[in-house]
Amino acid sequence: PGGSSGRRVRPASLLPLLPPPPGIFRAPSGERGTMRKLKHHEQKLLKKVNFYDWKTTNNVKENKVLRIFHIKDREDYTKYNKLARRIEQLVAALRKMKPDDADRIKMTQILLDKLYSMGLIRSKQSLEDVVSIKTSHFCIRRLSTVVVKNKFCPNIGEAVKFIEGGHFRIGPDICSNPALHVTRDMEDHITWATGSKLKRVIKEFNDELDDFDLLGN
Repeated sequence: PGGSSGRRVRPASLLPLLPPPPGIFRAPSGERGTMRKLKHHEQKLLKKVNFYDWKTTNNVKENKVLRIFHIKDREDYTKYNKLARRIEQLVAALRKMKPDDADRIKMTQILLDKLYSMGLIRSKQSLEDVVSIKTSHFCIRRLSTVVVKNKFCPNIGEAVKFIEGGHFRIGPDICSNPALHVTRDMEDHITWATGSKLKRVIKEFNDELDDFDLLGN
């Protein structure tokens, strides 16, 4: 009222409620006059973000598995989860085929042999064991879990530390990766690395140290 230009002016009280123009960054409340235009690389990054399918990291079950098996890389869990789903989909596809179909029989046998050699199923009799494969089955076959199962270490946390320290070997090769998948054949060849101080300490404790070990081997 009283203006001569005839141009309508937005009340100042409504300005915070109005959305910013596209490509404009709104500063936190209380910091007035600091809005700026998004930089080129910031706009490109935002284009790649899918806000409708945001990857959640607050998964109770996932965090529990990561904690139990001392998995440091969350991507390992994601890979195991994808593999378990792929196997489930493959079994569903095989079951849609006729029981006497030659391709179904052949593919079923190949799948059973592979999963059995990986240590993911207990027998090669039928697809029933395959259906029950979960993400945790892959975690159980990690090197850090297998050395605990074979009573080299009291718990998985200690196993991870000793493996990363180079105290274990599979056959002639030292392995320092706790996430290594251990097959049934590999499991029989897991032992202490040559010259491992832990091996010597354990043998001394069990009174199993011989003359060869006393030489520093």
